[in-house]
Amino acid sequence: MNSVPQAQAGLPPRLMTALTAGFNIVTGRIYLLLLPIGVDLLLWFGPRFSLKTLLQPVIQSWLSGAEMMGGADMTGVFTTFRSLWDTLLERFNLLSFISTLPVGVPSLMVGTAPVQNPLGSPQVIELKSWGQVFSGWLLFTLIGLVLGSFYFGMIARSTAAKALQTGLSQTVWEAGQVLLLAVALVVIIILLAIPVTLVTTILAMINLGLAQFALLLMSFVLLWLFIPLVFSPHGIFVAHQTFLQAMVVSARMVRLLFPGIGLFLLSALILVQGMSYLWHIPPESSWLALAGIFGNAFISTALLAASFIYYRGAVSWVETLRRKATA
Repeated sequence: MNSVPQAQAGLPPRLMTALTAGFNIVTGRIYLLLLPIGVDLLLWFGPRFSLKTLLQPVIQSWLSGAEMMGGADMTGVFTTFRSLWDTLLERFNLLSFISTLPVGVPSLMVGTAPVQNPLGSPQVIELKSWGQVFSGWLLFTLIGLVLGSFYFGMIARSTAAKALQTGLSQTVWEAGQVLLLAVALVVIIILLAIPVTLVTTILAMINLGLAQFALLLMSFVLLWLFIPLVFSPHGIFVAHQTFLQAMVVSARMVRLLFPGIGLFLLSALILVQGMSYLWHIPPESSWLALAGIFGNAFISTALLAASFIYYRGAVSWVETLRRKATA
């Protein structure tokens, strides 16, 4: 029997129906968890690609110069900054870029950034040139996008009421559209960041508090602008749309169904963040962290499956509205 719910004609998608179906699908197709679990195990037991040797002298020099300019009153602040940077450099792993956005394999260990595992300390590979850093970032990001495309494709097919087209050519096409979507989003972010940076810099010269308020306000505006694009990847994998078509359809759909979609996104965020505290309870050096890895993979995959089901219902509802409007 097909466990994927059919969109009810004339009715908008329902939150609980989509969530329940998403969890049921993953429960019946446990193989969907293999990729997120595999990525987490790689980040936990695999080598760490560190930038500590490359960045630490630069940061220490910058902090020393800033401390001399700040005077004795700022000594405690710069001591805190040094401690924070030391922790960041110690835990940073370039390999974490294998979990990519907007299409990628979810990972618990990206947030944990482990330096220990039950077998001891993983191998540390120090990157000693910016060329190595850039090539490593590019390689891991491309691998992440390919893995993410395969992962999203599996879930899209698992949540379909009818069999979707599959094959190597289809997977390559989907990965290409995902790459173009990622590039398009980066370009949009850069274009929006330039005026935001200029305005914030000018306001900072006038009043620091005013600049902080303006930056917070602009952050909310940018978030508001990007929410309509949240279902862009779904169009690529469900309807085989190009990245531009998927962005347009996503924006139109979110505009028409924003209250329901906003509630769905908020519910997913609360569930992911709430469970994240539970998954991080076991220390990184304990085998009990495996339970967190499995739990995070299950919750993340189930919510992604639910989002595909919700997307299909939303598209069906928008099409119903369009037909009524043109009748």
